[in-house]
Amino acid sequence: MLFGEDFSKEDCAKSKRRFYIVGGLLLLIGVLSLAMPLLASFAIETLVGFFLLAVGFSNALGAYGAFREGVSPWQQAFMAAISIVAGVLFLTHPLAGVMTLSILLAAYFLADGALRVVEYFRMRAVGGSLWVLLSGILSIILAFMMWRNFFEGAVVIGIILGVDLVCGGLSLIMLGRGLSELGKRL
Repeated sequence: MLFGEDFSKEDCAKSKRRFYIVGGLLLLIGVLSLAMPLLASFAIETLVGFFLLAVGFSNALGAYGAFREGVSPWQQAFMAAISIVAGVLFLTHPLAGVMTLSILLAAYFLADGALRVVEYFRMRAVGGSLWVLLSGILSIILAFMMWRNFFEGAVVIGIILGVDLVCGGLSLIMLGRGLSELGKRL
């Protein structure tokens, strides 16, 4: 296990490769998001709308099946209706959806940043872990920036998401580098 007390050379090699791949993908997606922030914002909003519709329809199918069996899944039917309505609203009113996502992303960045800071204290022995701490602090700062500016429109989501993805990708790449050095010492 990578973040346990004992590190083996094989664990370091496997984890290093994963950190490089995931970090590189996050870095690439972050750069694309920074290059086209408006497009990234509305792409995210559209994706969320389709996910809400998918969740709503799957809940509706589950509720329908339960009603046919004589069970009363009113909570599932209610959640299906809410998910479908929210998905339709996101797809038909994209600007309102982007503003809603601004609030949700601010909460996400705050939680993500706090978890990264806690994660740093669990893996301080690994070289490059300082980048995880810096990435967590930056996520917390971005959360407060997002909360303060969520009315400013769609571009903010793409930029903040891009910056967070670039920092997260760089932190994983640097952590992979630290694991490489740790693997050499083992």
